[in-house]
Amino acid sequence: MHGNEVLGRELLLQLSEFLCEEFRNGNLRIARLVQDTRIHIMPSMNPDGYEVAAAQGPDTSGYLVGRNNANGVDLNRNFPDLNTYIYYNEKYGGLNHHLPLPDNWKSQVEPETRAVIQWIRSLNFVLSANLHGGAVVANYPYDKSLEHRVRGSRRAASTPTPDDKLFQKLAKVYSYAHGWMHHGWNCGDYFPDGITNGASWYSLSKGMQDFNYLHTNCFEITLELSCNKFPPQEELHREWLGNREALIQFLEQVIKAITSGCCFQAPTLSLPQHLGSTQRQ
Repeated sequence: MHGNEVLGRELLLQLSEFLCEEFRNGNLRIARLVQDTRIHIMPSMNPDGYEVAAAQGPDTSGYLVGRNNANGVDLNRNFPDLNTYIYYNEKYGGLNHHLPLPDNWKSQVEPETRAVIQWIRSLNFVLSANLHGGAVVANYPYDKSLEHRVRGSRRAASTPTPDDKLFQKLAKVYSYAHGWMHHGWNCGDYFPDGITNGASWYSLSKGMQDFNYLHTNCFEITLELSCNKFPPQEELHREWLGNREALIQFLEQVIKAITSGCCFQAPTLSLPQHLGSTQRQ
């Protein structure tokens, strides 16, 4: 989503190669995963931003260069804001899942966002992950706080979804399979178990994570994977080894029963520099 946060892009390219090679080599674990799960991988949602960041390279001070798309828009602040509706419905009554889109939504979003929305509406994704950089933590919904706080202010109580226990479990699957995320102390910050409710970290409006959950019932988490948004080439192998098992274990959640009153059905998974949905009971 953010063109300057390049590790996720490289990891997903490596994951694609790894799945193909291990399947061909007869790895039974990978064969089962590939045969039993529909996996979608999108290495970059923002190729224009990536080109700008790549032209700058990893050794300059332009921390935000390439974050936005060609129109200067942050794609993770560009999805229809369904949190406002869900918070209203929770107070006064109404739908708590499969919230409809506003009538004018297509005119309010960027081409990349519109394409992704049409993609996730066309398939019954049950699980997804959205890859970012700048921190090392597994972040789960809701991202938008009821308190309307901004980043840098004091931390407050989380804004949990009705599926908070399941989201925490999914986040911990990644964190504890990761080489060091679960330690908590990373990038000068501390997150117990290496996970956080998004709103308790900082409030984010119009993000893909909340939108995916509220509109399609897709269980999406956001993975912040590196302190350095544009790590040098020599660090990529270490990062791949640190994330490989976590990526595979997260993928495997769609074919494992979830002891929360139901289980994931019709396994379908997307990993764009994003990974879709079960009916909430």
